[in-house]
Amino acid sequence: MEEKEEMRKVFCDTLIELAGTDDRICIINSDSRQISGTLAFEHAYPNRSFNVGIAEANMVGVAAGLSVSGKIPFAHAFAPFMSRRCMDQATVSLALSGLNAVLVGLSPGIVAEINGATHQAYEDIAVYRAIAGTTILEPFDPVQLRQMIPAAIKRGGLVYLRYDRGVTPVFYGPEYRYEIGKADILRDGGDITLISSGIMLNQCLQAAAILEKEGIGARVINMHTIKPIDKEAVIDASRTTGRIVTVENHNILGGLGSAVAEVLSEEAPCRMRRIGVRDRFGEVGKRDYLRRCLHIDTPDILEACRALL
Repeated sequence: MEEKEEMRKVFCDTLIELAGTDDRICIINSDSRQISGTLAFEHAYPNRSFNVGIAEANMVGVAAGLSVSGKIPFAHAFAPFMSRRCMDQATVSLALSGLNAVLVGLSPGIVAEINGATHQAYEDIAVYRAIAGTTILEPFDPVQLRQMIPAAIKRGGLVYLRYDRGVTPVFYGPEYRYEIGKADILRDGGDITLISSGIMLNQCLQAAAILEKEGIGARVINMHTIKPIDKEAVIDASRTTGRIVTVENHNILGGLGSAVAEVLSEEAPCRMRRIGVRDRFGEVGKRDYLRRCLHIDTPDILEACRALL
């Protein structure tokens, strides 16, 4: 039976464990205790848990105040509200001021499902990529998330963490060691490369398995650190396979596809395609439906690969 874990429980349990030996760790919620799954942390450390109500911009200001006081705040909100709503506070109060904080964007993109277009963040990566000195992380599975949290604390500065808080299959084994800025090759191949992160890696692995039956070797790269991007992994993919398809749960403008294209244009040009939301808003629907109507599903990846091949 495939092992699965709830990502928000993994997140909270890891924070509780780390907080046991690091009294700098604290959390801030914007009436988001339930969606962030951090109630257990609040019960364990009530004096290090704060709820500011539905006021995300103010929450980032509070995070800055806690950081100035020597704390390491983890602030939580749905991804659109952690990005669009508080870009100025994240830029000036945190990044420009050189403070340490982890801003957590929950349920990005299609993961927001029936909450509809208002809650579906397809521009959050673009927002944080534009802020100087930021780090942007997106885990693939519970094992990676568990190791990503202490790495984010050690990294320092402004870290934006976007992830699916739901139940997720375990991909990595006990031997896995996470490193910020170092992409993981989930599957190797010499004909074409698929570069993705988070939930869309499942569709990439599906597409690679189908291509293998057609005699095509597809490399699948987990670009879990979107900023700073692993340039070496992108350059090697270009020079080895000569064709790259990026796949993201985000607008193709300003996201992972843009980041990869920037590296390729300056360092190792090759043919590429970008699979992502094409300059539009989302709509109400379950993620299977949204993948189809936004053209970010497995058949769309296969179509792009075959066009390049």
